[in-house]
Amino acid sequence: MNSQSASIFFRGLRAAEILIVFICIILELVEYAAFQVFYLDQGFTGSAYFNAGITKSIKDENVAYYNGAKIFFYIVLILTLADSGVYLSRFCRFNMGPYKRDISVNAFFMLLWFISGIANIYPSFKGYGYTCDNLHVIGENNGDATIPNAVARECNAKVTIISFGWINGFLFLATTLIAMKLWKERQERYEGERRVEALREVVYKYKPRPNTMVQVDQPEQVMIYKTYSKREMKRGTPTYIVKTSQPI
Repeated sequence: MNSQSASIFFRGLRAAEILIVFICIILELVEYAAFQVFYLDQGFTGSAYFNAGITKSIKDENVAYYNGAKIFFYIVLILTLADSGVYLSRFCRFNMGPYKRDISVNAFFMLLWFISGIANIYPSFKGYGYTCDNLHVIGENNGDATIPNAVARECNAKVTIISFGWINGFLFLATTLIAMKLWKERQERYEGERRVEALREVVYKYKPRPNTMVQVDQPEQVMIYKTYSKREMKRGTPTYIVKTSQPI
């Protein structure tokens, strides 16, 4: 995969990460709304949704409600949205990147999403599985399907959120690795090598000398990347000339 393809792929993954955040927010609203329907009827308190523990029903000890660390999950969602806003603002203005910042930022969010994923399946470490089949519901045989349906809807939304959370963690792992790859390639410029790009393709690489001349057949969108070491700066700024077969 060349740098241009990798950069496009990176942006596509970043868009997918942002989309998953919005999907998780919608699913969170569905889950909480379903919980509000049944929690009193099933003998739970409203705080059971957020306490990241195992809550036994006061009506039947065989019925339990459990959830992950919701507060931490909300923090992860908010931080990801905030960074996404910064990323989109920078991309829309400059259409450039990724930068060195993207390596550390994506690695940070990768850790956050993986930690959140583990925290959201915390009850499974105590033997409570996340399966939405044959859920035990108090009064499920009274003929009213409202409560059983709400319990099933809450469970399905919860499991889907957990799944998307792990997907986002792996997406951030991928964007971290791609950002490292692109930054490593960009580092060539800081080791004394210059690149001439035309139409986003590298057409010439060279070690700089004063009055270097480069022939470019397609002058549209010609960009010369120049960086100077401290030694070069002391000697003065060298001159680079792009010679094209057509007027620029």
